[in-house]
Amino acid sequence: MRKSQILRFVVLIALLLVAINPVHGQEDEGKVVIPAGEKIKLAIATDLTGPIAQFGLDIANSGQLAVAQANEAGGIQGFEIEVTVEDDRCSGDDATTVANRVVSDPQIVAVMGHICSGATTAASDVYEEALIPMMSPSATAASVTERGLAVVNRVAFRDDVQGVVDAHYMYKVLGLRKIAVLHDNDTYGLGLAEKVRDVFVELGGEVVAFEGINVADQDFRPILTPLASQEPEAIFFGGYVQQAVLLVPQKADVGLEDVLFFSDDGVYGDALIEGAGEAAEGVYASFAETPETDPERLAAFDATYEEMFDAKPSDLGPFHYHAFDSTNMLLAAIDSVAVVDDAGNLVIDRAELVAAVRATAEFDGLTGLLSCDEKGDCGAGTIAINIVEDGAWVSVEVPEDLLTMEAE
Repeated sequence: MRKSQILRFVVLIALLLVAINPVHGQEDEGKVVIPAGEKIKLAIATDLTGPIAQFGLDIANSGQLAVAQANEAGGIQGFEIEVTVEDDRCSGDDATTVANRVVSDPQIVAVMGHICSGATTAASDVYEEALIPMMSPSATAASVTERGLAVVNRVAFRDDVQGVVDAHYMYKVLGLRKIAVLHDNDTYGLGLAEKVRDVFVELGGEVVAFEGINVADQDFRPILTPLASQEPEAIFFGGYVQQAVLLVPQKADVGLEDVLFFSDDGVYGDALIEGAGEAAEGVYASFAETPETDPERLAAFDATYEEMFDAKPSDLGPFHYHAFDSTNMLLAAIDSVAVVDDAGNLVIDRAELVAAVRATAEFDGLTGLLSCDEKGDCGAGTIAINIVEDGAWVSVEVPEDLLTMEAE
């Protein structure tokens, strides 16, 4: 082969290598390199078309608000942040698809989400392999942070605490001695229902039924009807609002109109009142206590949210403050490890970022002073109990000893 032909061949190979391995934005030994003028990518994974789409939209809005404010303040070391919003439909299968799509983009450095516990668990295995840290504002199942994964974190409280408080409140404050427990057969609802059942029985109460429902059903009377003969004083439901808006009015159709309905954070929100109508009166649901943050900060958030999205955050869901904090905690961790190199690129080491998120300590958030433990539980505050009165959720007084309870 002539020298000129050899030279042309070498040049061709070099051009092909450049074409298939572009320098800009690629990872180098676990590092994300963002060229000057390009953006840091953050994914928000939530439910936009599934069973709790209103809650999911609230979470997406709050995350985007946090990013907008960060960009107004100059971004991270002069680099703007770009948000990619993904819809996981509160489904494990869809969440896995979303996670694989997220990790296929080498510029995404962190995920705010997922929203549901089952979706969070399914997606987390994908993120663990790719070293992409996640911060969930709302996945409360105890198992979410019990799997030993380095990338999984949450601002949400734990259901093994929520379930303990719920059971104690029903037994000690409401004076109930006989309940039925229903659940949605999912990671979140089933785990919470099991905790409520076990603690209520340990306290001396009786659980007359423990049944799973098919979330695709619209008529739950076949499940509710046999409960009438068991004469429970209350029905505890572990699950989401889409099923609760049907269960609440339908229980009256089968002779259970005087039986209390008690549920969880997946039900707490205006969607329950809108969906169940007058039947929602007297429904109980647990959620995180109202933050003790400076009221002016909360009011400022609410006003900015309403201006950006033409809706009050409370109109959509309850996790807006948690989502705002989750996003800002990720941004703070990114800022702490990002380095601008001699070429003006922003370099983010993925392993260092994973460690920085987990090392978050005393972060001053809207939901409180937040510190992550060794498992990735970062939430602050305690569990509150709420009741629907005159078409609105009202927080009820909870004894101090219940507020300070931990998982049993």
